[in-house]
Amino acid sequence: MELVGRVVSHYQFLEKLGAGGMGDIYKAHDARLNRFVAVKVLSSLNAGDPERRRRFIQEAQAASGLNHPNIITIHDIVNEPEGDYMVMEFVSGKTLVDLIPKGGLRAAQALKYSVQMADALSAAHAAGIVHRDLKPGNVMVTDSGLVKVLDFGLAKLTDRGPASHFGDNTQTIPEAPLTVEGSIIGTVSYMSPEQAQGKKVDTRSDIFSFGVVLYEMLTGARAFSGESALSTLSAILRDEHRPMIEVAPDVPPQLELLIGRCLKKNPDDRWQSMKDVLAALGALKHESDSGQLYRSRIQGVEMNRPRLASKKKSRTLLIVGTGLVLLVIAGGGAGGWQWMKRHKAPQPAPVVDVPVPVPAPAIPPPPVETIATPPADTALTNESIIDMVTGKVPTGVILSQIRTSKTSFVLTSAEVIRLSKAGVPGNVIEAMRDPKRAPALPAETNSKKNPVVVALPAPVPTPVPQQPLNTAPSTPPAPVPAKPAATVALSVNVSDAVPFSIRLAEDVPIDAEEGRALRFTAIDGLKVGDVVVIAKGATVTGSILEAAGKKKIFGIGGKMTFRLLEADAVDGKKLNVRVEPTRAKDGPAKRPIDSGAKGKTKEIAAAAGNQYVAYIEGDQTVSVHK
Repeated sequence: MELVGRVVSHYQFLEKLGAGGMGDIYKAHDARLNRFVAVKVLSSLNAGDPERRRRFIQEAQAASGLNHPNIITIHDIVNEPEGDYMVMEFVSGKTLVDLIPKGGLRAAQALKYSVQMADALSAAHAAGIVHRDLKPGNVMVTDSGLVKVLDFGLAKLTDRGPASHFGDNTQTIPEAPLTVEGSIIGTVSYMSPEQAQGKKVDTRSDIFSFGVVLYEMLTGARAFSGESALSTLSAILRDEHRPMIEVAPDVPPQLELLIGRCLKKNPDDRWQSMKDVLAALGALKHESDSGQLYRSRIQGVEMNRPRLASKKKSRTLLIVGTGLVLLVIAGGGAGGWQWMKRHKAPQPAPVVDVPVPVPAPAIPPPPVETIATPPADTALTNESIIDMVTGKVPTGVILSQIRTSKTSFVLTSAEVIRLSKAGVPGNVIEAMRDPKRAPALPAETNSKKNPVVVALPAPVPTPVPQQPLNTAPSTPPAPVPAKPAATVALSVNVSDAVPFSIRLAEDVPIDAEEGRALRFTAIDGLKVGDVVVIAKGATVTGSILEAAGKKKIFGIGGKMTFRLLEADAVDGKKLNVRVEPTRAKDGPAKRPIDSGAKGKTKEIAAAAGNQYVAYIEGDQTVSVHK
């Protein structure tokens, strides 16, 4: 049925925008309010199907019950003899299908979009609505960067929330065997495992789908795929997604950790609420906006460099030392022969063999390096810094050059990654961001300079005086114990608001008083780059901040809240942590003890096993021994 040029009610159809499984979408003009709208038309093929028509109306009811800037607004639904029409706001933009390039979006761009998507889903979940069909084609981005989540046609209403008044006709379609066509509701590549099995789903199903979409946004590849729908379903149920570092090495590890938890097969192992996902994404976006998100990966590159250099240095010293030992032995033998030739002595009596120690090889003084730096009147560029690093110019000299020279640096995300891969230290990259604040070249003290070892000539062997034959066996020299290998302590910076997951270690009674100590354990630990700073299972402490039922305004009882205090680091330090991504303006950060993962009882306010998100409180340092 061609609608372009026709008028339905007071909507004049102007052009066809697209088509979907439920019907076609047109751009129309609202004659009453003089505005452009989008109209979804249930196709004639689906109009005679009661189930399709019910789902079509369900979408309008579900979306119209939500008032959120990142969710499409439903204006009207029109029932005509020839079909049903859903009128919604007209959004000028592109879907993520059109925006995701080969290789994926940059992390900053993906965070900008994903924070808005998470906010929209969090609002839907708070209203008791599960989307069940989140995919790139259902996410629209306007020209100004505003995200709109579309198509609530498969939405399911849970038992809680203000939208539950729509009634039983908005509940999920009854489960059916997987072999029945159309019985699996949703788009195969973005389904959660429980949705693919036809099981009952809750908000955590949307969290899995959100993780799949975010994975594709950052890598340009689907997390789960197969040659057919059945093989794709099998991958979702059995296979783990390919590690993001293999697909897109530039994805920050904190973001990869967040997505990995979204994609857990067991819903209990995922993030338990979209609100927690939103908080974690917000913290990462804050790091990205301040230019700190890539710091951990840069530090990881810098940490690996000294170990490679030390191996090369050890190999060189071994070769030099071996050569010197051979030269010393040869020189000693030649000198002894010349002395015996000039001083002919009578045949001596038998003597006891006395071992002559071999002198230690002399270590040559380190070569004097010629520091090649650009001329003073030349502006420093990214290439200048890379050339100095390649020429092994000391870091202190590079920092001094940055501070005192003209600069013309380009520090886009791609350039920062290129600099780090070229071996530029993290503190140099930070100095390039603000050259005037670069530290001055530190003055070297005599204690830090490499000592010069002078190789003395080999000693001439002294003739052994004649002694009576000693028949007693000589005592062999005691073996010299080997020195233990020296360990190197690496100082790792842990940035403010870095998130990690924790689990409540013991039940919290409903009558717990203020100040009661709480104990948690780290679920996966915390890594900075490839270095573990908080081990899996490490203890995290907290306390009850407000007891349940404490009187609030107008005498209404409040919820029990708690705060976090410290987490055990791998070096034995106590790292300060908090329970919210941002610092509270008045007093410590707090949140309700009931995470929603397990329902509380009359005796228990929160059960052991409830999961939360902890955040590092301020920039801190951990010493890691290698």
